[in-house]
Amino acid sequence: IINMAVIQQGGSKLSTKAITKSLVFFAVLLSSSIVRIFAHDGGDGDGDGDGDGDGRYHYSYEKESEISAIDFSPMMDDLANLDAVEASSLVLDKLTESVHDRMTTIFEKATSAQCRAKIATHFGYWINAIGNEKTAFPFVGATFENECPEPYLDFNDLPEDVDFESLMHRTYQPPISTYEALYIKDPKDLKILYGILMHGPPDSTIRLIEALYEDGHTFVIHVDGKPENDDAYEKLLRYGLDRPHIHVVPNDYRIRVNWGGYSMVNATMQLLKYSFALLYNSPIQTPLDFHKFVHLSASSYPLKSNSEIRERISSFPLDANMMMIIMRPLTPSPTEFHYYVECDDAVHRIYRIPPLTAETHGVDMYTSSQWFIISREFAEYMARAEKGTFVHDYIQYSEHTVVADELFFGTVLKNSEFCTKHHNSNFLHLQFDRWESDIESEDRDENKCLSPNPDRCGRSPTLLTSNDFFALELSDQLFGRKFSDDGADSEVLDILDEFRDMDEMKRRDIVEGNYTAPVSAIDTTFQGHGVLLVAKDTVVSDSPLCLGLGSSGYKIKLVPCFHDIVVPTLSQGWETGAVIDMEVLPNNRWEVGPCTSDGILRWRPDTAQMESSPGKYSSPHCLITKFDEPRAGRCLDIQGERLEPGGQMQVFPCMNKWHQMFGFGNEGSGSGSGSGSGSIHSSIPRNVLNTILHKGKEQAPRLCFGVSRRGGTEYVSWEEDKDRADLNANDFVPMMSELEPYLKEGKVPPLDLWKDKFLVTVPCSDMDAVVEFVFVPFVEEEEGKQEGSEHADVEELEINPENKDEL
Repeated sequence: IINMAVIQQGGSKLSTKAITKSLVFFAVLLSSSIVRIFAHDGGDGDGDGDGDGDGRYHYSYEKESEISAIDFSPMMDDLANLDAVEASSLVLDKLTESVHDRMTTIFEKATSAQCRAKIATHFGYWINAIGNEKTAFPFVGATFENECPEPYLDFNDLPEDVDFESLMHRTYQPPISTYEALYIKDPKDLKILYGILMHGPPDSTIRLIEALYEDGHTFVIHVDGKPENDDAYEKLLRYGLDRPHIHVVPNDYRIRVNWGGYSMVNATMQLLKYSFALLYNSPIQTPLDFHKFVHLSASSYPLKSNSEIRERISSFPLDANMMMIIMRPLTPSPTEFHYYVECDDAVHRIYRIPPLTAETHGVDMYTSSQWFIISREFAEYMARAEKGTFVHDYIQYSEHTVVADELFFGTVLKNSEFCTKHHNSNFLHLQFDRWESDIESEDRDENKCLSPNPDRCGRSPTLLTSNDFFALELSDQLFGRKFSDDGADSEVLDILDEFRDMDEMKRRDIVEGNYTAPVSAIDTTFQGHGVLLVAKDTVVSDSPLCLGLGSSGYKIKLVPCFHDIVVPTLSQGWETGAVIDMEVLPNNRWEVGPCTSDGILRWRPDTAQMESSPGKYSSPHCLITKFDEPRAGRCLDIQGERLEPGGQMQVFPCMNKWHQMFGFGNEGSGSGSGSGSGSIHSSIPRNVLNTILHKGKEQAPRLCFGVSRRGGTEYVSWEEDKDRADLNANDFVPMMSELEPYLKEGKVPPLDLWKDKFLVTVPCSDMDAVVEFVFVPFVEEEEGKQEGSEHADVEELEINPENKDEL
């Protein structure tokens, strides 16, 4: 007890070894509010007290115990000759060696007496549980009440009519006519409360407020509680003095926010509590008036006009909660989930904590975004966190989890009565930066590497710049994050404001009857019936090849375009005409668009190619989607961040992210693509290029659709991507016996040899490997004939492999 008192007054006076021994002997005296929800059933969570459970978590502990066993054999003689007190002291000295080392490591970051005492107290919970045998380890056997009335889904045995993709596309938007939910009649009447978390200079926050402000909207700002933000706090207070729509959380309730800590959740909770006048001595006496609470950071910015924001949010019921949640429950290994405490502006790992699951604790946890658009009712539920509610009990657990902000809000929504009002999107566009573990260890931010495994680190969103404008314009989201919060790159915000203003002017002109639609510079409609993407080099071959799926399921291949009996009927120049569905093999029909509006993009009927010219800020980019079933509406995708040359392509649910947006080769002298006019490419964001450069590798700013090995370059998997498919396998490359005759003569093998081979991404400068495409539109059949089709004057035949003679 004396030792602990000395720690409180000046922790540096005692060695960590002395502190450790004090913990062991006096842990029984330590207590916390956490103890209230500890259980006493033997540690297996099944309530029968046998401590055995189903054995699910025991397999790893047996292996670990062999590795970590302490050898007491050298002290056997001493143990036999000492009395009980002396023997226990000898054993405790040995037992606490590893704890001493852990404590020393932690105290290197925890320097204040208060923080060290807090860490020691929480260490004591485990030691106390062993010492007095009256309490379980923290949260072992604790139970929580799931308040959600929806039926529980076992993801290991989902009903036949339910799959993960459909759950991820969950929506809550019942028809207005059914009166199942209350909608606001006029979007202009929607009152939004923007809750903003801010750190750093206040200028970005002020610009965000001024961009979003309209009559009826309110802003509540929490300024990070660290001293370096005090000047920003004072400036924001002065800015809001004569602006009644602006509120700043009082200084006494400012939270010192740290990456990965519960403090991020706590700061949001202060915003919510302030909004409902729940803070003691609050400057407001009654709750603020609003319909929707929109949670943003100061590094966010609107991508759409204020009118569109109001209209989109108003298209959902007033009680809708728009939050992006991974709908599959989180099921981490018990050996990977840890208990943390936060102090001295750092997050300190203590020991393991059991992950919550429905089986062991009554509720599941869910990964989610901390940025959301929620109803007034759900906001008040979280703000009050009344005793007896799930959110009240879960806070006590969440305070000790890492990256709590990505667990807390989704877990609360999914386990509360508000789960039935969930729309699974937060309308926020993000592009993530590299994982911290991708950086050399000496250059890593240790605050983002909080796991015992130094290679298990977090990451943050990358800064969006003007180079990302094409992705921002084509994004279907209302807001974007993260933009520079120190004004270092205001150009992208200026561009967004220009496009937002244009939309507002268009809407105003429509209302006033003064709007005339301009001639579109982007035309990829192809009469609305889809398009065939034909490899240009195979147009006149015995089997023209197209971009398609074939029988691959979801991977993109070069596959035959037509049924065999159609090919002999093709005349010269057929690609400048059109095709009908019955001629074309399944899985070859695509749709190009929507596209960005900056620049010019047109289809030339005389060449069947897309002609592209850059605009003021970017070049045209489009989504390319599957036109018909199966997988209709899915987007062509270059597999996200697997960006080394040679990466495969696939169809994937549309996320409107940069790796699903494609430009076209002919962009004029400023394009720098180095590819032919028929090429299709993906533009790699600057932050991804920087990450690859940091790894000591090179990457072109654009990757084109192509085939493996045709250009003579062999693409070898990078060290961190060894699990990728072998790009030299037969699925990607023709047989060497087929290639050798051309290679010996120094010729480029014909593209026909890559029939039924997977397409890959290649540097656009590798001209021989790049596949150029022509775009042949589909047209609808009409009374057995089709105007504009290559076969408009041919009587309709049933196409099957057996009627060649009849044809």
